[in-house]
Amino acid sequence: MDNKKFYSKILLFGEYGVISNSNALSIPFEKFYGYLNKSDFLNNEEKISNSNILELYEFITDTEIKEIIDLNFLKNDLDKGLHFVSSIPIGSGLGSSGALVASVFDSYYKKDIVNLNLEEIKNLLSIIESKFHGNSSGLDPSVSLFNSPIFYSNKQIKLIDKIHHKNFKVYIMDSKVNSSTKKMIEVFHNKMNESEFRNFFDNKYITNTNKCIEHLLNSSDLFRGSLKKLSVNTFNNFKEMIPNQLIDIWEDGFKSDSYYMKLCGSGGGGFFLVFDFNDQINSSFSDFKLFQI
Repeated sequence: MDNKKFYSKILLFGEYGVISNSNALSIPFEKFYGYLNKSDFLNNEEKISNSNILELYEFITDTEIKEIIDLNFLKNDLDKGLHFVSSIPIGSGLGSSGALVASVFDSYYKKDIVNLNLEEIKNLLSIIESKFHGNSSGLDPSVSLFNSPIFYSNKQIKLIDKIHHKNFKVYIMDSKVNSSTKKMIEVFHNKMNESEFRNFFDNKYITNTNKCIEHLLNSSDLFRGSLKKLSVNTFNNFKEMIPNQLIDIWEDGFKSDSYYMKLCGSGGGGFFLVFDFNDQINSSFSDFKLFQI
């Protein structure tokens, strides 16, 4: 195999809102990646990966896209020790399943007889990734597949150029807490059953998210204010998604106006985003591992 790399993703904006048709902005992050490989002799980790891809293969055989994926080729490679070699942390919000889905799709969809446009590809990736999350926008695997920042709006994706930001730095921070995307989505759906939260989310949170994306893409000075508002709104309404050890740090950020934290995906653990405006990030986060974007 050519060992083509599929990179992790960072959802800058759009967590949970994507489910309710808000805009979203996601970028590839090349610090972590994965690729498909074959081997006659698999270690335990590779055997688990092979088994996971086999389950994905069986899932695809029961979907409407089975005619688009070369299932015979995929099964033949599985029998020859196909597995996914990955440095993307699992349960971290960095799109480990998206990268796997992108790699399988890229290697096994019938390019010679199927001519797909951007939206069709995104929709197919969404179906495949639903094996892992139960519900998928297709955004994560699309970022990995195209290795490009993607703007998501009205359930459609648009590849965009590199995002430029000024007067601040962006980091992802490892909370050192494992999380389950599926579990966090269940928590979110339970919260949406409460009328007060649903009204806040539909009428305030989504608008706030969309403004952050608009201001960032336009390099507007209004970005900082909209980001602070989003950080405060998340803190006040998504406490279940913020690990206990981050509560004080999160609050200190928007109260001091030196940095602002937000979810990086579903939350609950894994990685979180930190936007640093005053270069005070190192002292506040000395107990955590940071990666600058």
